[in-house]
Amino acid sequence: MTKAHNIYSMPNVGCMLGTAYQTLVSQLQEALTNAGLDITVSEYLILRTLYDLDGVQQCEIADTLGKDKAAVCRCIRKMLSKGLVRSENVSHKCMRIFVDNEGQRIRDAVLAIGTERHQALQHLLTPEEMTAFANILRKIIDSQ
Repeated sequence: MTKAHNIYSMPNVGCMLGTAYQTLVSQLQEALTNAGLDITVSEYLILRTLYDLDGVQQCEIADTLGKDKAAVCRCIRKMLSKGLVRSENVSHKCMRIFVDNEGQRIRDAVLAIGTERHQALQHLLTPEEMTAFANILRKIIDSQ
């Protein structure tokens, strides 16, 4: 058996980023489930956005999260049916999204999970490493 030639001269960063992302998403979903919250990671991200920016337009949520507008729209439809959010038409093309009763009821638990996950990352990386990592990711994102 011959040894396969490695075509990469550096680690496969793209695959590593994908694996790291999936690990973080899985850990977050597990924390949401363990807290007894019946929400997905996408719903969590939208709620976290709305807790800071209640009443923003759907497209602004998508831009803030760096997510596809259609995917955000589908997720918000699900959240409307769960009573997590409510919408208000501004025009035929524009809806503002607000946290509704159920979203307010679970607010403290959602924010606690955010704090817990942030602290878990702080135990993995020093503040300097976190800053450097965020700067590198921003460079990659901004290079589009």
